Amino acid sequence: MSVLELRDVVVDYPRRHLPTVRAVAGVSLDVGAGEIVGLVGESGCGKSTLGRAAVGLIAPTAGEVRFEGRTLAPLGRGARDPRDRRLQMVFQDPTSSLNGRRRVGDQIRDGLLLAGDGDAGPARIGELLERVGLPARAASRYPHEFSGGQRQRICIARALAASPSVIVADEPISALDASAQAQIANLLSDLARDLGVGMLFISHDLAIVRHVADRVAVMYLGRVAETGPTEAVWSGPSHPYSRALIGAVLRADGSGGLPEALPGDVPDPADPPPGCRFQTRCPLVEDRCRAEEPPLVPLGTAADREVACWVAGAPAGTAGSLRPQ
Repeated sequence: MSVLELRDVVVDYPRRHLPTVRAVAGVSLDVGAGEIVGLVGESGCGKSTLGRAAVGLIAPTAGEVRFEGRTLAPLGRGARDPRDRRLQMVFQDPTSSLNGRRRVGDQIRDGLLLAGDGDAGPARIGELLERVGLPARAASRYPHEFSGGQRQRICIARALAASPSVIVADEPISALDASAQAQIANLLSDLARDLGVGMLFISHDLAIVRHVADRVAVMYLGRVAETGPTEAVWSGPSHPYSRALIGAVLRADGSGGLPEALPGDVPDPADPPPGCRFQTRCPLVEDRCRAEEPPLVPLGTAADREVACWVAGAPAGTAGSLRPQ
């Protein structure tokens, strides 16, 4: 059963005297209890905007976000529905997510009080800190006394204080060094499995997403290009964009070669190309791709995979390279 449901979500950013930026152009996703869904794509594809819409920080221009069977009301000036506090977010930069003038324990206590937890004392706060790999005594210290990875653990403990059923993690490891990235990714994965928390894990790092996610959605210029079980997409990507992203992952295979980077940049979301949004960079582009936008449909007989591509399944070497036509 899905705990978080996004249905045809559209997010526009109007601009004075300039064309409107459509950052998200109709995305549908589900996150089940205890399931980790990875959302990947290049910078500028709209994945962080979608994450903010998923927790109500941005009001969708169209479409609907449902949480635990109810339509999620976007955050406004008034108090949030207490039930919506079970939908939490972990942001990219832990330093700006924490109040540098308040002790760590006080900030975690806020989450316990908002969740209506009858026990918001030092023992409960210490338990949450230990759950994320920090000592209970860390509650008496300030955020600046911790490393970046430790601060992100504090942010995760604060999110757990609200007893969430879903956590949206927006690039939670990109601001950390390599060793801390692996630790935080493993921590989030363990928490989802052990506590039954659904998670939307947003990242541009496909290697990390492969390690933690059950399912993956590949996003390009505001739309989902391909989705399916992580290992199935990784081992047999169908959309040319998915192939390019996976092909660009650095591998320690002893060949001494560098991966082939996808040429070009993501087009301006205020002026997307006609037809398929990837057609300006696709090595397999055909005339139909330039005229008609492909819908996201099941891939062959695979009920758990979908792809938005007119030439899906064409041999990866058809075009010979990743050079656009």
